[in-house]
Amino acid sequence: MALSLTDDLGYLFNVDEFAQSVTYQRKLGLGDSTIIGIFDNETVPVDAGGIALVHQEQPRFMCKTSDVPYIAEDDYLIIGSVEYRVVAWVHDGTGVTTIHLEKQ
Repeated sequence: MALSLTDDLGYLFNVDEFAQSVTYQRKLGLGDSTIIGIFDNETVPVDAGGIALVHQEQPRFMCKTSDVPYIAEDDYLIIGSVEYRVVAWVHDGTGVTTIHLEKQ
C-alpha cells in the first residue's frame, strides 16, 4: 500500500528551503505553468567501454505529481535560464514525481 504524504508535500517543496519555482512548458503549445520542486544535477560514473569511467550529469526534478498530471516526453522545464527536455518520469505512488531531464 502506498504511503500518502499529500499533507506533508507543502513542507517538502518549500521555496524557502530547498525547492525552487520553474517554468513547465507542455509540448505542442498546450500551456505553460510554474511549478515548484527540487532540482538535482548529480554527476554519476558511466562505463564508456574503456579502462576508466567517465562522469556524466543526470539532471532531475522532483515535484508534486498533481503539478504534472499530463506530463509527456518532449515537454520542457526552464530552470534558471537553462532549458531541459523531459526524457522520462516516475510517479512514486506517494504524490511525488521524479522527472529525468536532458540539458538542451
